[in-house]
Formats: sequence, C-alpha cells, structure tokens
Amino acid sequence: MVYSTFKHCLGTSTLVVLAGLACIIILSSLFVQSFKTDVHVRMFYGIMQTIMNHYALAVDLGATNVRVGLVSPAGKIVAKIKDKTPKNGKNGAVVSHRIIGMIREIMTGYPDTRIMGIGISSIGPLDYKAGGPLHSPNIPFQFVPLEEPLRKKFSLPVFLLNDANAAVLAEQRFGAGKNKKNLVYITISTGIGGGAIVDGKLLLGKSGNAAEVGHMIADTAYSIRCSCKKGLGHWEGYASGRNIPKFFKVWAKAHGKKIAVMLPAAKDVFDSARSSNAVAREFLDVLHRVNARAISNIIVAYDPEIITIGGSVMLMNGPVLLAGIKKYVDRYLKLPEIRVTRLGDDIALLGAAAAVFAQRE
Repeated sequence: MVYSTFKHCLGTSTLVVLAGLACIIILSSLFVQSFKTDVHVRMFYGIMQTIMNHYALAVDLGATNVRVGLVSPAGKIVAKIKDKTPKNGKNGAVVSHRIIGMIREIMTGYPDTRIMGIGISSIGPLDYKAGGPLHSPNIPFQFVPLEEPLRKKFSLPVFLLNDANAAVLAEQRFGAGKNKKNLVYITISTGIGGGAIVDGKLLLGKSGNAAEVGHMIADTAYSIRCSCKKGLGHWEGYASGRNIPKFFKVWAKAHGKKIAVMLPAAKDVFDSARSSNAVAREFLDVLHRVNARAISNIIVAYDPEIITIGGSVMLMNGPVLLAGIKKYVDRYLKLPEIRVTRLGDDIALLGAAAAVFAQRE
C-alpha cells in the first residue's frame, strides 16, 4: 500500500526533485503518524531524509574561469568559489591541482556535509577514457587530467561531462526544460558548444562529444578558419566571444568598410553598435544571419521543444542576439521556443551536480 501510494504521488518524477521530495516527506510523515509500528515506513522516511541531506560537489572548468560549488538536490548552490583557469605550467596537472585546492577550500566551511560525488563540467573535446579535455582549442595544454586526480584525492565517485552536455542536464532538471523530453542548450561564450536531449536521453555519441554544434558549418562566404584549426566556416570561428572581433575585421575589409576605432573584443563590437555606430550595426545584422543559420541547422537536426542559450556573449547581449536569431531563422519545421537560459552563469555548475544526482538515483 505504501509503495503504490508513493508511486501514485510521484509518477515518473525523480525522488530528488524538490517537488517529489516534498511529496514523499509529507506522505511519509502522515504514515509514520498513522502507523507508529510500521518499521518499513519509518525506515523509508529515514532514507528520504538522508538523501535530502546529501550534496554534490560541482566543478565547472571553462576556458576563462574555473568554478567549484556545493549543490543541493533541489539545485541550490550552497557555496561557490571562482578563479581564473590556470594557463601557465608544465602541463594540465596545474589545472587539476588548482581544482583540488578549491574543493578543499569549499569543504573547510562544510566539514560534516555528506557528499554523493563530484560532477565535472569541462570544456571539450573530452577524452572520456583518459578522463579530461584533450587538444582543446580553448586551453593551452594538450591534456588536462580531471577524473583520476579528484577520485584519488577525495575517494568519491567522479562524473565527467562536456560543459554543454552538463548544461542541458541542468536545464532539464532545474530550468526551462523541466517536463520536456526534447531540448537543446547552446553556449555562446569564449567558444560555442551545445548539448541535446532527444526522447528523454542525453546524446553523447561514440566518444561522448555529440552536439559539438560550434563546429558545424555556418558560413561559406568568408571562409574564416576556426580557432580549432580544423576547418573553415565553423560557427565558433565567427560568432564566439574570441572570434567576433576577427569576423568583424574580415567582413569590414571584404566590403571596404572604414573602421574609425579598433574593436579588439566582442564587448567593444556590441558597445559600438549600441552607440549607433553604423558600421558596427551593419555587421551585427550579418552576425545575426550566421547565428540564425546555425540555429536553423540545430532545429532540423534535433527537432527540439525548446532551445535555451547561455554563455557570456549571450547573457550580456541577450535581447539583441535573440531578436536577430528569431528574425532570420528558417521555418522549415515549426519553431521551438528559443530563449536565454534563466540559470545564468551557474548552468554548467548545476549540470555537473545534476550528473551526480542522476547517476546516484
């Protein structure tokens, strides 16, 4: 009777989702009061309380910053610290060493907290067998060991995911993708990446690097070489924070546009357009078309219910970029909802924690 009542209450929801947990605790309390001698009910109630008190350590390794957080099953970030991603040293071990130090710093304030595991959201591409990013275009080390050093140091299970794959898990568990089986998350930041959930399953591919949408072809007019150095016309080579200034220069030269002031960073390009610089505003229209072409490819590839977009470039320029995408996106299929993520800068961190909770359920 107890089992069927809980099943009826929860349906297919996960026990560690806040609503499910609240339902379980309320019902468990009622049963404990009604059936004081029912040992199984009281045992179940104790288990649920224990699960609620377990947390995940989450690591978000980006090209610019590394973040470490302590996250509850409800998606509350209890503690968080941030540092610059190490770029100097003999090898990628300097990065894992810094992450270990940050985890120790977090745990100093929470010495008695029960930890379910460590989730890592990392820039890619990833070598899952070796346990870290390999030949990443956005970090100056051939390989960064992540899984093994953290597992050995803390004696906890470690779960490694591409940053965008982690982010789409966060969106499904804590954000706008709740109760949706088909969704895509895109990050437009220093680089561009993506994660896709199709029919309720996270797409990983043969090597765990599926949905590397930043390296799909989004332009053939300017033939700009991507920062990955492996192809021309990649979306990341045009629309990422690192490459927008380069695209601006190539475009301006190709069309004989005079640039009165150098614009060395993506922020400068957007700020110039906001200040009514005619050349910058014209360039943004071209950038919108490139972004819309890439989004159009994503829609026909995955047929999602919703696409959420994050990353520093989108979070700082959301209204203008979103309007441009919606203006030029193809409508071969019915358009999904396209929006800026509500989870902000913390989405990859929350995704790393979501991976822990999902694997431990």
